Amino acid sequence: MTLVPYLALTFAISLAGFACIFFIPAARSPESATGLPFWIVMVWGPSLAAIILSVRSGEAAALLGRTVKLATVPPDVWALVLAPLLLLFLIRPLAADEAEPLGVGLIVLMVGFNLVLGPLGEELGWRGVMQEHLNQHLGWLEASLVVGLVWLAWHLPLWAIDSPHSKISLPLFAAHCMFYSVIIGGAYTLSGGSILPAILLHLTVNLASNLAAFVGFRDPNAWFGASLVPYGVLAVGTVLLVHARTGQIGLGWLSSLR
Repeated sequence: MTLVPYLALTFAISLAGFACIFFIPAARSPESATGLPFWIVMVWGPSLAAIILSVRSGEAAALLGRTVKLATVPPDVWALVLAPLLLLFLIRPLAADEAEPLGVGLIVLMVGFNLVLGPLGEELGWRGVMQEHLNQHLGWLEASLVVGLVWLAWHLPLWAIDSPHSKISLPLFAAHCMFYSVIIGGAYTLSGGSILPAILLHLTVNLASNLAAFVGFRDPNAWFGASLVPYGVLAVGTVLLVHARTGQIGLGWLSSLR
């Protein structure tokens, strides 16, 4: 599967969903019955494009099978999956506001909502197709940064409407997006083609961001600001982990100088 058709179809699907959200005021919130279908179309652009093109090429079974592939995932990748929730626990004392009670039912709903409107709709494409393709032509770190830039560009329309993302400082979000891409890209690279850790890591990143409001970070910028350096440290740690496990620096141009 080549990247140009994949990216063209991804952005076509997602922008079609966004156009409906933009021009239908009642669809501006994913929590409304009117908005949810359009948000699903928008968010699922990357994975839908991956599925459609893999069906055409006869690779759909292999792609979907990699979403549940466990045997090739090393234990330290599962530590990366849990790291965003651990960061939330460690940063919690910095919260300026009081914590709010959070019931089990709400947590379950939050997990399901974030899974559908996030990693399931994205990671078959971003990591399962794009990272996989770029890893074969670039160093894994270079590939992760390219995916991060595309991922950031894909999010940008959300700042044109009154969305949850638009309340976050764009420079802060951009930096986070690049750190997330390095962490998820590293986890994917270590996992032998399994997309499952990428899905779950994307989920825990989103959950930590959502749960932050309940532990005292009412302003999303307070959370994104407080967690910026910790996520940067985690990204650097991921680079070191991949190097320790594979010997790869992740920068093809630097390796070529040896």
